Amino acid sequence: MRVIVVSDFGDVNGGAAKVAVMSARGLADASVAVHFVCAVPPVSPLLDHANIAVECLNAADVWTRGNPVAAAAQGIWSASARTALDAIVAPLAGPDTLVHFHQWTKAFSPSVLSAPARRGLPSVVSLHDYFLVCPNGAYYRYAEQKPCTVTPMSLACIGAPCDRHSAMHKAVRLVRQAATARAVKHANGSLSVLHMSNLAAKVSNPFIAPEHARYVVHSPIEIERGEPVDAAANTRFLFAGRLTEEKGIRLLAKVARESGLPLTIAGDGPLLPELRSGGGDVACTGWLDAPALKVAMRQARALVFPSTWYETCGLVVLEALAQGIPVIVSRNTGAADFVEHGANGLLVEPGDAQALRAAMTTLNDPQTAARMGLEAYTRYWAKPLTLEAHTKRLLDVYGAILAKHQTASADA
Repeated sequence: MRVIVVSDFGDVNGGAAKVAVMSARGLADASVAVHFVCAVPPVSPLLDHANIAVECLNAADVWTRGNPVAAAAQGIWSASARTALDAIVAPLAGPDTLVHFHQWTKAFSPSVLSAPARRGLPSVVSLHDYFLVCPNGAYYRYAEQKPCTVTPMSLACIGAPCDRHSAMHKAVRLVRQAATARAVKHANGSLSVLHMSNLAAKVSNPFIAPEHARYVVHSPIEIERGEPVDAAANTRFLFAGRLTEEKGIRLLAKVARESGLPLTIAGDGPLLPELRSGGGDVACTGWLDAPALKVAMRQARALVFPSTWYETCGLVVLEALAQGIPVIVSRNTGAADFVEHGANGLLVEPGDAQALRAAMTTLNDPQTAARMGLEAYTRYWAKPLTLEAHTKRLLDVYGAILAKHQTASADA
């Protein structure tokens, strides 16, 4: 089997790129021939492997281009990216080859989505976000700070002031969405969809044409098994993530201050100055690297994940569960797949201050935190989301896609 992995970025600079790099490494360790194609350097040292060939286009992502018109044109449809990917794919085409898209909106553009079909190859796209179906990629109405409920690209969608940035950005994204739909239609049944969680599948599937096969593959996390955290001995609640409105962090800080509960906020983003100046026992650490974040986690009574958007995954929740830390998680996130309310954590309605306060008060009790933390640890390690488990599931999915494609080709 040969897998061509396509990712805007060659280094780990976010969740999508991290999964792309880790998956490539896992496949290579399983003796799969991997060709990792990225648009933007640098290239992660994790891709230095005998079974991985790296092709970097040395392009810029759309957010770093100085000319906004050129950036918009690249984001909507990059003919050069499609040509470059086709040149890489052409000599690798064969009956056991498929293309796996992880991230394509920041540099590659929708143009690449139909490139494999031109060479008779099947492909799969991981939905780390909702850009395959939704113009703003989050299926979220930023102005109203709540999840969207309208059909993407309907008149209600087109007229909605839902973009994070501006009406102009929304206009560009609408054009790009039309281009995405065109590329997906051209790929037809040769393109399959891979969801990060059951929640993400539930949100996206109504807007995906039935000819595209769908699968759920949970992302892996990098964590070694150690002693569980003594949650009862800790007092501070922890938030870890980007500090933006849709993450629910503003509400969490408000609830913590009003309830007199200590909160540590680990992360960076536009809300950091506001959160730091709000008073109360709220400590903002800024961005933490992996070792420092692990230290912060092991000092936590519970992790709070209060996102108000349809978060496709939530790896930080899995990292907490793996260490025996109970969690408080919004019901409309992919991370809710791993939480049984009252057992290894608590589920709350997004944006509900009263429910969030009640959950934090419940876990402020040391005995309750200890019980849920131990259950979190036991459940996670009974079926850990290791890279090996992720790779095995991926190979099963790839096998199904290749078999379906070969049958369709034989019948054509």
